[in-house]
Amino acid sequence: MIFGQLHQTVRTAYRKVYKTDPPRFDVEPAKHKMFGDFSTNIAMVTAAENDTSPMMLAQKLVPELEASPVFRSVSVTTPGFINFTITDEHLLEAVKNIIKSPDSFGRSDLGKEIRVLVEYVSPNPTGPLTLANGRGAFVGEAICRTLELYGCHVLRECYVNDRGTQVEEMGKTILGQGEQYAGKYINDLKKRIKQKDPREAGEQAVAIIMEEMIKPVLRKVGIKFDQFFSEKSLYQTGVYKKAFEQLKLLGLVYDADGATWIASTRFGDDKDRVLVKSTGDQTYLASDIAYHSFKIQRGYHRLINELGADHFAEAKSLNMIIEGALRHQFMWGGKVDWVLHQIVRLFRNGEEVKMSKRTGSYVPLDELVDEVGSDVTRFLFLSRSVDTQLDFDLDLAKSTSSQNPVFYIQYAYARISSIFRQFSKEDDFVIPDKITITNPIERQLLLRIIQFPDLVEEIAGNLEVHRLTHYATALATDLHTFYETVRVVGEPPEIANSRLAILKATSLTIKKTLDLIGISAPSRMVAKES
Repeated sequence: MIFGQLHQTVRTAYRKVYKTDPPRFDVEPAKHKMFGDFSTNIAMVTAAENDTSPMMLAQKLVPELEASPVFRSVSVTTPGFINFTITDEHLLEAVKNIIKSPDSFGRSDLGKEIRVLVEYVSPNPTGPLTLANGRGAFVGEAICRTLELYGCHVLRECYVNDRGTQVEEMGKTILGQGEQYAGKYINDLKKRIKQKDPREAGEQAVAIIMEEMIKPVLRKVGIKFDQFFSEKSLYQTGVYKKAFEQLKLLGLVYDADGATWIASTRFGDDKDRVLVKSTGDQTYLASDIAYHSFKIQRGYHRLINELGADHFAEAKSLNMIIEGALRHQFMWGGKVDWVLHQIVRLFRNGEEVKMSKRTGSYVPLDELVDEVGSDVTRFLFLSRSVDTQLDFDLDLAKSTSSQNPVFYIQYAYARISSIFRQFSKEDDFVIPDKITITNPIERQLLLRIIQFPDLVEEIAGNLEVHRLTHYATALATDLHTFYETVRVVGEPPEIANSRLAILKATSLTIKKTLDLIGISAPSRMVAKES
């Protein structure tokens, strides 16, 4: 990992000069290539404690850094940045390692002792999967793939809300006693369901929707869960009862106004929350507390909950209860991460698309996938940070020009495959004994490539999977520039073989990035005008 190596080199230099470890500092790609490949702010974050100026401190570190075999040059710029240029030898060694051990590139064992449970999608099974469900599905899957590459043991779990008021409302709709749900699929269910009790009718309806409408779409878009966890099972197996009794023993449960409450204000909540309504029905929070207590008891070190932003308030309260009660109750030293995504809106010809004939209102995920394809849907859903609203342009998504970011990246991969076909040796490519760099774009490609393992490590920590799409786009841009700037075919063997090695490493990196995103890497494509 290049950033880890640079951090260690800078840290070692600082220790030699100041005989102590530095506080936290950053190493980043240089903002201006004229100064170098990477830069660090260590001088600015440590100058005050050493009673000197950042420029003076930086200058003291330069001789130690220049002694490193990794750097070709080291320089200082105001107000105290230290800039590094990596040696060509270091970059070329990375190329050889990637080609020799492609499966190992980006793969880590840092997470090998970490068991992670990722909950995502978690639909209300009262209708087809929505676009919001789709965004959660693709974000959750990209998180799982990245964590697995980092070395973690990952369980993919889909929590199914198959009990409660919504199920009974579905039953009433089926029996003609209500109009909570509408659409062609409701009319179809009415013909199939014979039960007369609203709850029984609702339970059969959600079971059919889950098996015939939700699971097939998940499979269609490449989302495979290790487990579908039924909310109803919490009550059937006694998990809820056990969790409820434990909360009572802790003195956190009380009755008031005909309902049962949890004293969540003890943990910083703005008000206590209802667990059991006056009707005797448990709230979503009651189920969620039981569900998370069971997650912890199953021995997971990290819990990741990917949910819609409309769950923000309940997630905040639930997290307080986990941190304030469940963590201490089970003596759990793990971590909970909340990934809350904003809504998705569809646009065609500049106007928002809201209606679906099949549902009567919202556009379901499978209708979008049928129109633009799974690859494009997945990539565009991952292209923005989850905390921002996503406006999905159908016209752009259906484009097969370079304006479509998915086509742009896939075409970069296809271009490399096309070059190798002219040499007929991609599968059995032999690394040349000597690789040379003769053009700045070759260095730019290699500098981008060697940052991939660090990207995996960072996303494993912060879960910002939209950075995968940004990285893939930047890498494709570098490749297209390479393709349009230098030749491979027709060059002398030494130059051609060197560039083939660089292209091979690039191809492997693009493929690994697309694998994490979950989209295909076709080896043949036809370009169209923008």
